[in-house]
Amino acid sequence: MTDIQQVQDSKPQPSIRRFAGIVAVFAVLGPPVGGLAISILLATLAASSDLAVDGWMARTRMFSGMLLLGTAFGLPLSYIVGGAPALLIGVATAAWDARKGVISLHVALGGALALGGLAALRQGDPAWASEGERIAQLAMLLAHLTAAGLCWLVARAIFGRPAVSSRSGMGKNQ
Repeated sequence: MTDIQQVQDSKPQPSIRRFAGIVAVFAVLGPPVGGLAISILLATLAASSDLAVDGWMARTRMFSGMLLLGTAFGLPLSYIVGGAPALLIGVATAAWDARKGVISLHVALGGALALGGLAALRQGDPAWASEGERIAQLAMLLAHLTAAGLCWLVARAIFGRPAVSSRSGMGKNQ
């Protein structure tokens, strides 16, 4: 067997189950992670505002209440708002994996940045945006990037391929 044949045989073959699994991780986990990121951001902003002036205990109650309220209402809505972007980023990441054999963080975050930027621009022009519009734009970017990063970690943990040397066997799982 030649070295070229060994390299070709060691290259992982793409499978439809792996592709679908990577897409499913992004489509299922992405929207609630993005929704939770927005809930945490908005709860933090509410707790740090002048609404809670009675000290750290009032701020903690404000944060907890806003986080609970944001999560309860935001998670169901997160699939409506974030379902399509999560699916698109999952397909792009899975397609890159099928082509190159690696679940790329750059593809996941690049797609999230592009789609998050488009969602942020729908909130208004950044140069002329009010404070509330800028917070919404920041929340959109944060939600997309956080969801893509966490989904990449989960997909890599589930579907990652350890690097194995064909000669020494280094990197082989014991």
